[in-house]
Amino acid sequence: MRRAALAVAVPAPLLLVGLMVLAADPDVSAVCTVLAVLVLICALGGLMVVRTSGWVLWPGVLLGVLLLALPTATTRAEVLAHRAERTEVVITSAHSARDRSGTVHWTCGIRRADGRPLPHASFDGLGCDGASDVGSTTGVLVDPGGWVPPASTDLDLSFLSAGVYAVAALALLWALLVTAAARRTLRTAGSRTAGHPPARRHG
Repeated sequence: MRRAALAVAVPAPLLLVGLMVLAADPDVSAVCTVLAVLVLICALGGLMVVRTSGWVLWPGVLLGVLLLALPTATTRAEVLAHRAERTEVVITSAHSARDRSGTVHWTCGIRRADGRPLPHASFDGLGCDGASDVGSTTGVLVDPGGWVPPASTDLDLSFLSAGVYAVAALALLWALLVTAAARRTLRTAGSRTAGHPPARRHG
């Protein structure tokens, strides 16, 4: 039981965070996200092995979903905060999409104004407000290494960068949850054993 708990408590959050950090690169985002979801499914299965009954599953699901959601946005914010360069780009296209609340969001295709190659040539946010922006020039934040996609200059990097601490706290909470579940299982098993002493042999 202790070995199973250790296997679920430590590698699972590390793998989840690592894969979703790599998912900050749009070129591998889909593959890394699928692998992370599979890791989460296996981790939740392991959690249910550690504690087959009780309250443990739903907190595990919540922590797992947050570990899927936060690392990618946090990584992009960190990279942009430390390496981004403001770059002039020309908007070449604009595409709209509606979210569940009916709000329209725009994503714009872009190219560098100086003609140099631009990895991940799209962005959304300030400067990408509709089809009327096509052909105009605006400034965006660009990672010279091309690890993360361009971002609008209105992105709140200071807020998102705080996500590093949130991700670390979530990983720690996952480990504590698994440890608590394992202790509860071992305590329950010990109580059952104490309440049913082995039968004496006769003869």
